[in-house]
Amino acid sequence: MLTRIMKPREDGDKGFTLIELLVVVAIIGILAAIAIPVFLSQRNSARDASVKSDINGIAKVMETLYVETNAYPTTTILLDEGNPQVSPGNQITVTVTGGGTGYTIVGCNMDADVAYTYDSTAGGLDPDGVATATCTTEGVTVA
Repeated sequence: MLTRIMKPREDGDKGFTLIELLVVVAIIGILAAIAIPVFLSQRNSARDASVKSDINGIAKVMETLYVETNAYPTTTILLDEGNPQVSPGNQITVTVTGGGTGYTIVGCNMDADVAYTYDSTAGGLDPDGVATATCTTEGVTVA
């Protein structure tokens, strides 16, 4: 008679073998190694989109105030009249340039290392950010 290498499972034996558990853990590890970098990349893209959106919103407020008063606002109080909305964690700095004939908006997110610039005299938002480490507070400031 042939000898069996493995004894047959009895009615009371339930559960997974060690090999089955190791295979499942390995599959989960591979999926996590693929998914985590993709997730982090999406978070950075969302932060960048948030900053760009806030910059465009402030630019619209600046242009609206220019149409109403024939001058760009030079203080945060005047800018607040336009009710600009800034996402949490974003810092926006507005600088009126050229004797009041233009402005520059620089925006960044406190959790990212990229700053974006909007120059009204150069035609708008520069889609390529510049690496920076100067984003330390959130909100809007006028320089």
